[in-house]
Amino acid sequence: MNGIKRYFLRITFALFTVAFSTSSCSDNFESSIPYVPVNFSINLINYNDLTVAGNSVAFGSGYGGIIVLFNGIQYFAYDASCPYEASQTCLITVEGGIGTCSCCGSQYNLWDGGFVMSGTSTEPLLQYQATASGNRLYISN
Repeated sequence: MNGIKRYFLRITFALFTVAFSTSSCSDNFESSIPYVPVNFSINLINYNDLTVAGNSVAFGSGYGGIIVLFNGIQYFAYDASCPYEASQTCLITVEGGIGTCSCCGSQYNLWDGGFVMSGTSTEPLLQYQATASGNRLYISN
């Protein structure tokens, strides 16, 4: 009887593990911003603004441009196109770490993930990978 209980517990544990692993959060988020290959680096010595927390710099890459912000701990890179509009002409302007769409007025928190703070958008900004190594910042998708 003890062997049957142990077998039943193993099967139950395996089923729960599979169920929770397939229903957990996914990294396969589909943004409304079209995919554009992004892979470049910058020398942070040439961009002193990016060494001060809250400052941002825009670059001409990605779908609508790329906004890079330093929050004092790490760098964040976002596509400058508003995901609600999904247009290369409706771009995000940044003031104090808050991004605002020039068309719909949605506001995004650029300090940590580009999430919607207010407005009609329900989708966060498209985020690119930003990795600092020495004096270089690598941005890619």
